[in-house]
Amino acid sequence: MIQIILTAICASLFFNTIHKLHIKWGINFKPFSCTSCLAAWIAAVLCFTPELVLNLASALFISGLLTPLVENLMEKLF
Repeated sequence: MIQIILTAICASLFFNTIHKLHIKWGINFKPFSCTSCLAAWIAAVLCFTPELVLNLASALFISGLLTPLVENLMEKLF
C-alpha cells in the first residue's frame, strides 16, 4: 500500500509539477490539472494493476521525481 501511495504521489508531481503535461497536451481540467486529484486517481488505478506494472511504475516515477531534486541539491552543494 505504501508503494502505491508513493508511486501515485511521484507520478502526479512528475506529470503536473515537473513537466506540466496537462498544459502541453491541452487537458487543463480536473483531475489532470490538480496534483492531489491526479494522485488519488492514479492510486486507485494502481490498486488494480498487476505487481509487475506497479513495480515498473514505481521505478519510473520515483526515479523521475528524485533525479531533478538530487541534481538541484548537488548543484547547491558543489
